[in-house]
Amino acid sequence: MRIDNELADILIIDDDTAVIVALNKALKNVGRIRFATDAKQAFNMIEESYPDLILLDVELPDVRGLEVCTMLKNNPETENIPILFITSHTEMGFEEKVFDVGAADYIGKPLQPRVVAARVQTHLDYHRAISLLEKLAHTDSMTTLYNRRTFDEQLIIESKRARREQEPLTVVILDIDEFKKYNDHFGHIEGDECIKQIALSLIECAKRPSDLAARYGGEEFALLLPNTDNVGAKLLLTGLLESIQALNIQHAPDTVHDRVTVSIGYKVLDPVTETMVSSDDWLIVKEADKALYQSKRNGRNRITAFTDLNEENS
Repeated sequence: MRIDNELADILIIDDDTAVIVALNKALKNVGRIRFATDAKQAFNMIEESYPDLILLDVELPDVRGLEVCTMLKNNPETENIPILFITSHTEMGFEEKVFDVGAADYIGKPLQPRVVAARVQTHLDYHRAISLLEKLAHTDSMTTLYNRRTFDEQLIIESKRARREQEPLTVVILDIDEFKKYNDHFGHIEGDECIKQIALSLIECAKRPSDLAARYGGEEFALLLPNTDNVGAKLLLTGLLESIQALNIQHAPDTVHDRVTVSIGYKVLDPVTETMVSSDDWLIVKEADKALYQSKRNGRNRITAFTDLNEENS
């Protein structure tokens, strides 16, 4: 859902050309219009790019509109897209059926352009407001990274996906080295600026849509990297370490390094070689955290994999 001034993406699903033309004319100033004439085409278009709102005909040539709505609402990726039915049905009980399957509203035929535009705009505005509140609830306000709550929620989702699809999942924990000394010497305002600069490096690092960068707490950060094996993790994290070094932020006196550095620990969970159960979700974080503290003990400004700990102890 777009929460800025960008035009909304509106998908019309209807096999009646006259209805599509009328809706396109009524909504041309409200959003960018796409249209599908059957459910199969609609699902392909939705998969390509999630719309901000869907106008859905009750009667389609391949699948009934009520069933399409049910399928969309049962999918976590599309459940929050508002759906407005376009219908000529007026029989007793139809309104209940529409709302039972999760639709936001319905618009009766014959279509009245001003009514259509007003209702669509109302639902877009409402959904934008909800989306903004949801974003604020899941974002760290200072860094714009995701917050701890979002990381915890996404960890469960991604670990389930890794088990289901038999793909590796990398969990990374990193911490700004000797940050208390930085804060004590330069003050909390400069400390906040330092955290923001580190956060920008993480954003640049976690570029894929599935990657997640979070502020885990204070000067500690976390990364979720789906479908990332040990080779990929080490390459990406080496680049991250170098980018933070390139910031060249002067550190406080009496620190190990004269420029601000981070210590990194990570754990790669490979469901092909490891038995995974849901209770492992938090174990992954604990193991990445253990690797982080090994980086600290080994002199800071370095990367440690959890497997490195096993090699050191063997």
